Amino acid sequence: MRKKQKSKADRVYLRPVCLVLLFWLSAAGGAVAGETSVEFWPEIDLWLRLSPSWRLSMFVPIAKNIETDYREGNLVLQADYAWGKPRSLYRGRLLDDNRAGQMKAMLFRGGYLGGKSLGDGGEEYTEKTVFFEYHLRNPFKGRVLISQRLRCDLRWLGEDTEFSSRWRYRFMVEKEIDVGRISWVPYGSVEAYYDSRYDTVNRLRGIGGTSVAWTPRVALEGNITYQYDSKSSITNLYALNVILHVFFETRRAR
Repeated sequence: MRKKQKSKADRVYLRPVCLVLLFWLSAAGGAVAGETSVEFWPEIDLWLRLSPSWRLSMFVPIAKNIETDYREGNLVLQADYAWGKPRSLYRGRLLDDNRAGQMKAMLFRGGYLGGKSLGDGGEEYTEKTVFFEYHLRNPFKGRVLISQRLRCDLRWLGEDTEFSSRWRYRFMVEKEIDVGRISWVPYGSVEAYYDSRYDTVNRLRGIGGTSVAWTPRVALEGNITYQYDSKSSITNLYALNVILHVFFETRRAR
């Protein structure tokens, strides 16, 4: 009886990825004719764990177009609260964590993003966004972790601060691999974006990469991103993302 219940639960959690893959395949059919861009995304992320449940972070990502040298910069401030026990025990290092620990099943995140194009005083692009995220984590056999994230973006774009909203759903698979004292977390994700400006799912993103940590204070992450956007002048985007994670924690969090 328990096995039947578990297999039924597994099917429930796998249904969303099937829906995202259907969107992905439909987008791929029209992607060939669109414009293509190649970008480099360096980033530094600072994390401060206040307690086993609370965490603050600051991200500083930059996007650079390889061909045109066009650049955008962002500043992201956010706070996390994690709670709940997963349906099976999982102890390990997660993609955005500094050390192995007992995973909590759910996480709520709120934050602010400010961004603008660099070199032109923000004439090409400016954005102010307040966002909220809900994460649900489900461990499986072999220390494989499947997580789902639902995110709401409340956005003010351009000099006229035009308001719009965006809903994003992400399905991600990750797994920690220990090699001596080094922890590797390879992962892959697919994400769909609904934008109120177009009243449709206009963007699909796929990411594959890994994070490596050799000390509790520092981790290095690299990934390859493909993005299809039916409403952008750049239909197909390919990016190399390199992220330096720096972790801090209070005594209470240890």
